[in-house]
Amino acid sequence: MSSDAGSSSRGRPRVILDAELERGFFFLVLKNIGDEPATKVVTKIGGKIIGPDGKTDLNGLNVFRALEFFAPGREIRILVGAAPSYFSSKQPTKFTAVITYSDQQGEGYSETITHDLTIYKDLPQRVVRDQD
Repeated sequence: MSSDAGSSSRGRPRVILDAELERGFFFLVLKNIGDEPATKVVTKIGGKIIGPDGKTDLNGLNVFRALEFFAPGREIRILVGAAPSYFSSKQPTKFTAVITYSDQQGEGYSETITHDLTIYKDLPQRVVRDQD
């Protein structure tokens, strides 16, 4: 299995898991930033991150366990929850995601990405709500 996260993604798939803060909400964003489709994508997040319903362990989501085909340029955004709530809970602020996948010829790849959400902690947070 290749592990060349630092090299070019030209001519191959490259699947990453990013953490984004948008309008006061955290999202995990699974993206294929490569030029080719990825197959058999499995994402394992170190630590237990609970979704906005307060019950669902995001590691158990089907999109992380069994994504059979992931087109180039495609992304899937998963709502984690409001940043203030996340930081006040016992959710992990530092975690590592390991993504394994193959190209259409069966060549395997692995990406390991570490996130530290504390970089967002001292930024001004404002949760935008619809006005009635």
